[in-house]
Amino acid sequence: MPPLNPDTLADTQLRVLQAQLERMRGMHYGYYVQFFQANHLYTVLALVNITLALFYPLRAVVLVLPFFIVYAGFFCAYLLTYNLFARIYATGLEKKINSLLGAELLVAHKMEDIYIYRTPGIKFVALDLTQPWTAISASTISVTAGGILTYLLAGYRAYQILPALAAHFPPLLLYWPLLVVWTLGHLFWLLWFFIGGKPEKDIAKIVNDAYGTKLQS
Repeated sequence: MPPLNPDTLADTQLRVLQAQLERMRGMHYGYYVQFFQANHLYTVLALVNITLALFYPLRAVVLVLPFFIVYAGFFCAYLLTYNLFARIYATGLEKKINSLLGAELLVAHKMEDIYIYRTPGIKFVALDLTQPWTAISASTISVTAGGILTYLLAGYRAYQILPALAAHFPPLLLYWPLLVVWTLGHLFWLLWFFIGGKPEKDIAKIVNDAYGTKLQS
C-alpha cells in the first residue's frame, strides 16, 4: 500500500479521532443516565424498606438496609468510573484534535473541569476535593449524608431488634462482623480508587503517550 500524502493522512487522523470522541461522549452521557437512574431507584427501594419495617411483622427487613445502602453507594460509584474513563479519553482527544487543527476549537473538556470535576484529579466519587462548590460535588455531599444517616438509623434499629431475632435464628449473631467487613471493604476500595487516583493517572499516561497531550493528575 503506498504511503498516504500529508493531506490525506491528516484528514484520516481527524476522522478517526472524531469517531472516538463521539464514542466517548456517548459513553459519558450513557453512564450519567445510568448513574442517576440507579441513584433514584435505590432511594425508592430504601424508602420502601423503611416503610415495611414500620410494620411489626416485617420489622426484620431493616436488617438488610445497612448492607443495601453500602451496595447502592458502591454501585453508583462504579457507574461513575466509566464517566471518568470517558472524560479522560475525551479530553485527550479534544486536545489532540485542537493540536492538529492549530486552533482551540474544542473546549468542552475545559468547561467540564470547572463545572463538573477535574480529571484526573483528587476526588471522592463525584466530590471534587479541589473545588467542592460545584453542583455535582454538593449533590454528592447531600446524597452521601443522606445515605450515612439512613445507614446509622437502620443500624440502630437493627441493634434494638437483633437480640430477640437472633434467639430464634442464631446465624444472626454474625450480623455485626459481616456488616463491618462489608462496609470497610467497600470504603477502602473507594478510597484507593478515587483518593489514590492511580487508575486515573494510569489512563491519563496512556493518553499522554499516545497523543502528546499533558493531562495533569
